[in-house]
Amino acid sequence: MKTSVQFLCLLSGSILLVSTSFTFGGTWSDHFSGSLLGSDWEGDRDFFSVLNGTLDGISAQPVGPVPLHQVAVGTNWGDYSVQCRINVVTPNLAICTKGALILRDNGKDGYIFALHVAAKTIEVYRLYDHEMLLSKDAPLEMKTWYLVRAELQGSTMKFFVDNELIGMVTDGRSLSGAVGVAVQDTMETWFDDFTVTGPAIPSNGLELNAGSKITLSWPSFLTNYVLNETSNISAPSGWDTVTNTPVEVGGYFTVTLDVSPGSHFYTLAPNDP
Repeated sequence: MKTSVQFLCLLSGSILLVSTSFTFGGTWSDHFSGSLLGSDWEGDRDFFSVLNGTLDGISAQPVGPVPLHQVAVGTNWGDYSVQCRINVVTPNLAICTKGALILRDNGKDGYIFALHVAAKTIEVYRLYDHEMLLSKDAPLEMKTWYLVRAELQGSTMKFFVDNELIGMVTDGRSLSGAVGVAVQDTMETWFDDFTVTGPAIPSNGLELNAGSKITLSWPSFLTNYVLNETSNISAPSGWDTVTNTPVEVGGYFTVTLDVSPGSHFYTLAPNDP
């Protein structure tokens, strides 16, 4: 039996949001739990496939240059936090081997946040003219999962790997566009747990098998809020407080819940005494 789970940020008390200049919107996520890549993903779809619960990307040729292949969602997404787990499994020529996030791709400009495993560098550069904006040496390894996250607010962009701040870039050439993943010079690179959260991001529903688990997260500066759940959003008094204790990791509270049959809705509510 399938279970539809939605995380709704319905904050009835907005004082904290106003004082921090942070506005909740929606969360779009894909955990690649099905057998096919979802129709929302556009781009080089022939080079990506869902395999064993991950998205597998390939960009391979016998000689260089090896092209960058990408798939992305959204069309005009601007301010958001995006994160994804990336594992570069098998190289092609081991020259430009990388797995990456695509940020604010508007067709003429955009950004790449890449784990350049072949060169053992973490890089941020422009998508179309390849101007390097940030580069940092790192002991990257093949067949290793890395949690990659970018936080974009106006012209300010922050970049993290495994919750460690890699650097910050201030650049206003591309302020909105599609967001996604990319591969280059690789026979096999895996992606999983792709999540985008921001003020103008449309929420999508998740379908999970009953008996599995779901992890929800929200910024840790929301310290005086509780997570509530209901199976009937139209019943104002039907909300129950989730008793699982959140864990703070990398600036976010996270909580993992068991999935039960039926529809479930989640909201953050002020923790009024």
